[in-house]
Amino acid sequence: MLQKVRNPINWIGALFSALLLTLSFPKWNLWILGFFALVPTFFSLISIKDIKNVIAFSFIFGVFHFSTLLYWLVYTLTKYGHLPLIVSFFLLLLLSSYLALYYVILFYTNFKLKIFEYPNFLKALFWGLSFTGTEYLRGKLLTGFTWGQLGYLLSNFSPLLQSADLWGIWGLSFIVALINYYIFFLLYFFFISPKPLKNHKFLITNLSFLFFFGALFCYGIYKKNLWKNLLSEKKEIIKVSLLQGNIPQEMKEVSEIDYSFKIYSKMSFLALKERPDIIFLPETSFPFFFPYEKEPTLKLLAFLDKFEELSKNFNHLPILVFGTFRLKYKDEKPMVYNSLIVWDGKDFVDLYDKEKLVPFGEYIPLEKYLYFLKRITVGLGIIKPGISKNLVIPLKDKIIKITPLICFESAFSEILRKRLKENPQLIFIATNDAWFDRTSAPYQHFQMAIVRAVEARKYTIQVANTGITGIIDPMGEIVKQSHLEKEEIVYGEIKPFYEKTFFVKYGNVLGILGSMILIFSLILNLVFARFLNF
Repeated sequence: MLQKVRNPINWIGALFSALLLTLSFPKWNLWILGFFALVPTFFSLISIKDIKNVIAFSFIFGVFHFSTLLYWLVYTLTKYGHLPLIVSFFLLLLLSSYLALYYVILFYTNFKLKIFEYPNFLKALFWGLSFTGTEYLRGKLLTGFTWGQLGYLLSNFSPLLQSADLWGIWGLSFIVALINYYIFFLLYFFFISPKPLKNHKFLITNLSFLFFFGALFCYGIYKKNLWKNLLSEKKEIIKVSLLQGNIPQEMKEVSEIDYSFKIYSKMSFLALKERPDIIFLPETSFPFFFPYEKEPTLKLLAFLDKFEELSKNFNHLPILVFGTFRLKYKDEKPMVYNSLIVWDGKDFVDLYDKEKLVPFGEYIPLEKYLYFLKRITVGLGIIKPGISKNLVIPLKDKIIKITPLICFESAFSEILRKRLKENPQLIFIATNDAWFDRTSAPYQHFQMAIVRAVEARKYTIQVANTGITGIIDPMGEIVKQSHLEKEEIVYGEIKPFYEKTFFVKYGNVLGILGSMILIFSLILNLVFARFLNF
């Protein structure tokens, strides 16, 4: 039956699957589509018999999905990188082609092992683990690119989201991959295999799936009720104010520094009325080279002096955490960092320099050999990486630790996990999403913060210059959220928690296991297939 399906239908299936997958992400956020987006791909793969067609099919699927998911790169490269539109499209296709190679490896391996023929629960486990391994490798190889991981779809479905404290984003991707396979399994047996209800293999496999998903659902309900009780019983609170200045990217240049001071000074003075313990400003809220640029540095100090003076009217002086570029000299060479600085009312008491930089935005990979790519770099392109650390915040009655993540870093759960070993009480994501305006990128970025909160079981705040600013509780529920492209102060209370989750203690075991299985299976197919008669 399936052998008679013509090739054009397979290619349509690839494009249709890719489109469904893209639409399941923000800002479309038709997340339920992600539960069956891959099903047309599975049926196409059992109708294709030639391995070259499998490779071509997988590549087309990957390119179309990533091109439509990351379309906003064209907008950013053209508007802020000042590149011709055709060059921006070419760079998007280049990135999408690279990312599509992971799907080629994934589908090639599963096709060779006949994972989609006569589906069962063991094959489903292999599929899920190999899919998870693919995403893990995508986040590790070269500079690593974790944007658009399948597990983020569960940020919309709380019962299954709760298991992120066990196995992180990798486990969530594993779940969504298995849901796709289960729907494929049901359709396969009802439309291809005769009399499924009398087939004992069908019944056993179906029960295995239902038991697995049922156990996860029960775990999620249990954990959510547990954390609701913990939150209601917790009396210790920290009042925070999150400042979203909504400064357009065109005004984020050093020459326009006065505008940034005007906006964030006004908002900081206004926030004093709520008597917060900490006021958080976004990434590069003051975009100059501190402390070597004399005039902007003096303006910053003048702002802080005035802030301290005004605080006396409320008999309360909050901590300020703000972003800037930090310049220092090492062996007489200038070193620029994308930094967050803590001010306690008297002095600068701590700082964090961004560790994971944006390639071709903040630095040029292999700059010695790829120096010519400076022309297409969006941003400074000269930032140096810092070291992994937490921020120490000296409140009046206690000292707390905060895990800082700047922009791109919030897409990497492993960066978060490493810092959570010091047991901080809050996650702070500082970002400037003005690069993306009203595209889907700010929504996709905020979605990641929801998963980070559950992985760590910590309150998570995201503070955007423009983008989405918000507070997320340890269950992944959005407590407060700003509007896109609006000057706004988000006031709220967070409760510090000191527990370490299983994910924090033991890490991404599933991602590592999945990548090992995928690599071993690929080698087995490429090297030993002839001898093993695959």
